[in-house]
Amino acid sequence: MSFAALAQRLTERAALLAAAHAEARLHARRGIGGQWHRAHLLWPLFGRGER
Repeated sequence: MSFAALAQRLTERAALLAAAHAEARLHARRGIGGQWHRAHLLWPLFGRGER
């Protein structure tokens, strides 16, 4: 794997994790709790390609 490909994969993974953390903060503020509406954010590594 080239460095560019590795950097791209790490960037995509970081973006997914940042989105998941933002969603968790939003839900915590609203008091929603565990009602996730975007499963690919809850399990970003398992939901690849299913967006």
